[in-house]
Amino acid sequence: MKLIHDEKYFEKEEILKRAKKYGFPNPLAVEIFLWDCELATQFQEVCPKIVLRGGAATQLHLPLKIQRGSRDIDIMAPLEKHEVSELISGVSKSIGDYVRFELYKPKKPVPKLPLITYFAKMPTKLDLRKREELEIKIDISLENISLPSVELRDVKTFAVNVKRMRCLTVGSLIGDKLLTLAKGSIGMKDESDYPKQIYDIDALLESTKISEKTVNQMVTSINLLTKIEAGYRNIEITPIEALDNVIATMNKYSLIDTSGGNTGIKKNIEAFQQFFVSKNRRCPYYEWSSKALRIRFLTKLIFEYMNNNLTESKVVKLINKSQELSSKLRKISGPLVVKLRKDLLRLAETKIPYFKEMRGKPLHRVFWQIVTPYNLEKVESLIISLI
Repeated sequence: MKLIHDEKYFEKEEILKRAKKYGFPNPLAVEIFLWDCELATQFQEVCPKIVLRGGAATQLHLPLKIQRGSRDIDIMAPLEKHEVSELISGVSKSIGDYVRFELYKPKKPVPKLPLITYFAKMPTKLDLRKREELEIKIDISLENISLPSVELRDVKTFAVNVKRMRCLTVGSLIGDKLLTLAKGSIGMKDESDYPKQIYDIDALLESTKISEKTVNQMVTSINLLTKIEAGYRNIEITPIEALDNVIATMNKYSLIDTSGGNTGIKKNIEAFQQFFVSKNRRCPYYEWSSKALRIRFLTKLIFEYMNNNLTESKVVKLINKSQELSSKLRKISGPLVVKLRKDLLRLAETKIPYFKEMRGKPLHRVFWQIVTPYNLEKVESLIISLI
């Protein structure tokens, strides 16, 4: 087996050590992400035109302490279908017989979808009762999408220090992932995958200083991918309409910490946190409501920008200001919390679902519930006047 990354990372002792160090109770999450990174690098070694997207790419942009696990690899490879088998052969030849690739043939293939899926299988180093090998899904998109990418080097992750990887940029990733939440049109059909998309977008917003360039790349990604995804599905939908679907989805997810929270969504969040998220990053439902509302706010900003109601610079200012205010509210305690919560709720521009239940919510949760592109300045003035 010819590995690109140091063999020490693939030893059982190192996997267990890293799982303990970074708070993953199930070390399988570490071993799988390790192979995600190794295989993606192997693919780019054979074909430098390949770009990593999706969850694995997102983690490489995040600080180590907030990274999560990922089971799959999503890559963009501007190749013809007949060239994919050559690509797989090239990677197989490079990495050796330790990894086995199997072509996946869907029962009901989508005719227009230029996607080829393989499963990579390799022995596990862990002692698992019902599992002797790992299985990693590799989705290879053959669409030649001109989205901005960047080559990252020497990236520290919880599983391996990645030598190099070409990934979509933060802006491109946020735009791509927002569209996965457009339920009812071009969003993902399997709702069990929604928590990881929400987690990733929120983590990117949390850890990135958003610039005009980032916003521009978000919008570019949304415009390009909406057209492509709609074409696969034979539907007519504009980017604005897709964003409207995202807002509706986030409204639904924002209820998760109320009596109106969907039981299925709760189960999906718990399943996601149990395997993919380190112990220190697992959070209660009100934090998931905050994540959904923060994504709703971002989506509304982009929506208004695309409708020419906000400038790029204004969008940037509002994103960064909202993050700053949310952080300040997390630090407030004591009697001031009750007054500030009441005053914030008075600034709501629309009726709040389960309004009475807001009385016991943390300030930052209430902030994301009521903030909009057009009342943020009033909210800021209120907060400043009281603290």
